[in-house]
Formats: sequence, structure tokens, C-alpha cells
Amino acid sequence: MTARLLSALLGLMLILVNPGMAAWASPPASSESSEESRHRTITSSETYMPLPPLTATVQANRRARGILQIEAGLEIEDPRIRHRVERYMPRLRNAYVSALSIYTGMHYSFGDVPDADRIAQILQEATDMTLGQEGADVLIGMIIIHAD
Repeated sequence: MTARLLSALLGLMLILVNPGMAAWASPPASSESSEESRHRTITSSETYMPLPPLTATVQANRRARGILQIEAGLEIEDPRIRHRVERYMPRLRNAYVSALSIYTGMHYSFGDVPDADRIAQILQEATDMTLGQEGADVLIGMIIIHAD
């Protein structure tokens, strides 16, 4: 069982490190447009922009014990800021993964309940810092710890 878990974690780490590799293993695209099938509609709001799932490894006793997974989105009123967010999405994703890795490495103890307020705060700070301005509010939809 341990070898199976290590294999799964290694695969996940490779996907996080090189997202282009995941495209090789993905099934062929369906007849629907890829943009529509990629995001499920949570709201009819024109100002809400869903983010792809964010993950970070949870460690304890110097080994990986699980994965922190967050589903979130951005509430953006200004169309100019929305366009900027679309252009900066790779940078935003990098900032989010880095911030969550710091959170799981320094502020989270395996077995505890994740602090949703702290996570929302660090994601908001990462958003504002990356964009260089305010105007895109982070909304947390779900926080899950997948443990072994």
C-alpha cells in the first residue's frame, strides 16, 4: 500500500511541476468546447471567475501525509481587471501554489482543521500582489484534506 501511495504522490507532483505532461495522459477532447467542459457553472454571475483546483502537499514527520485541495474563484467587478486576471493566470496560479505550500509547511499541522480564514487571506494577498492592485476578491468554495 505504501508503494502505491508513493507512486500516486509522485505522479501528482509531476503533474504539479509540469502541467504540460498531464496533457499526454488526458483523454481526447469531446465534441463540446473545451472551455465549457473545463468549468462547471456555480453561479450565473458575470463577475465570478472560477479558478482551477489548487493543491499543496501536507507533510508530517518528514513525509507526505496528504493533499490540501481548494476550490475557489474570483469576484471581479471591473472588466479591465478581469482581462488582466486572464492574462496573469499562470502567475496567479504560481503565487497560489507557493502561498499554499508555505501554509501547509509552516502554519498547518497534519490532523488539524485547515484555517479557512487564513487560507482566504493568503490567497487574497497573493492575488493583490501578483496583479499589483486590488479589485479581484478571492471566494473560497471548498477546502479538503485528502489523507492517506
